[in-house]
Amino acid sequence: AMCSAARAMHSLSRLALAFVCCGLVSSCSSSPDAASAIAPLPIGPVSRVPFEVELGGFTTRGELVHPEVGSVHGDGPFPVVLLVCGNGPHDMDVTLPGPDGTVKLFAQIAETLAARGFAVARYHKRFVTGPGKFDARFWREQSTITFTKDAGKVLDAVLAIPPCDPARVALYGWSEGTAVSAQLATERTDVTALVLQGPVGLPYREMVRSWITDVGVPYAQGEDGGSITGADLAAARRGKGGMVAKLSASFFGDPATAFGKTPAVSPLIDLDHDGSLDMTTEVPAAIDLIVDFAFSKQGNCYIYAEGRTVPTVTEQASKLRMPILILQGENDASTPVRGGRALAAALEAEGNARTTLRVLPGLGHTLGPAASLIDDAGRAPSEATLAEVADWLHPALGK
Repeated sequence: AMCSAARAMHSLSRLALAFVCCGLVSSCSSSPDAASAIAPLPIGPVSRVPFEVELGGFTTRGELVHPEVGSVHGDGPFPVVLLVCGNGPHDMDVTLPGPDGTVKLFAQIAETLAARGFAVARYHKRFVTGPGKFDARFWREQSTITFTKDAGKVLDAVLAIPPCDPARVALYGWSEGTAVSAQLATERTDVTALVLQGPVGLPYREMVRSWITDVGVPYAQGEDGGSITGADLAAARRGKGGMVAKLSASFFGDPATAFGKTPAVSPLIDLDHDGSLDMTTEVPAAIDLIVDFAFSKQGNCYIYAEGRTVPTVTEQASKLRMPILILQGENDASTPVRGGRALAAALEAEGNARTTLRVLPGLGHTLGPAASLIDDAGRAPSEATLAEVADWLHPALGK
């Protein structure tokens, strides 16, 4: 019965789940004082090179943005950065519906890094043809193992473009893309640096559970922090919570009232049928069942089920020997801050002295402003935040 309710919620919010599935703290790196002494990289004009890559059953389109040859960054070849996106049917720009307007996360990253001297490539994910446009096969055939192979094919194609330097290659992964990037880095010998934004540092089930316990439950409870009622769910629906908060809160509602003016709590969770969900006797068991369903064949997280996915980045730590920059928003609702810290600790324990962890206060999964986990809503990152990435990549790639 719980699976039936969860399946209904799953069908109503599948695209929404796609989004969640993304001070300065440094470790084993130069101090903030030393970093501030580095002169900022010059900003110059860029050139664009469209490309296509056959992935096997699908031809993807992409774009390489690189410094204009002969400008402030010289004649090239330029160090390469391949952007690898997160969970869901993302286009090459990673177009997101932010609360302050549309955000094009990867387009912004590409522009910022290319203007500072890097050749940056991005591409439509398998079965995606543009913002919000994708083949139904995406849901049936998605696999992080396949996405890793796709990223490798795109990288090979990009390295054949003349302005690119095959001796200086970085992978920039976001969210799910961090696990894919780490896996690809272990399979190749030409990846010389990794940037991991919102890394998958925790076990997949623990990460998904945190969406509900750390974000969805407190958002659904409202200000009183007590039991969850239909009125609470109505307030959550109207409220200003981010996508993770709203989606996770919706799991406690009755799917039959999902589009009605007055939502009700799920009768499958409300065991005593009093119209409210008790935080001691009813909600904990529901969380377990929701997570179990998410990783079942009918759930959105089946892609991360045991034996069906590449390992988390933390599980790959022993094989990652290159310089690694971890970008972790302190208020990241999708990939919790404790995951970023766990990853950094694992890398250091494995002897990677070139690990840099940047925990960024007041930022969320997209490195845009987020006042809290509930407020993490996919806002655009600042130019200054992305410029720091260029400053790190400059010495990491021996530019």
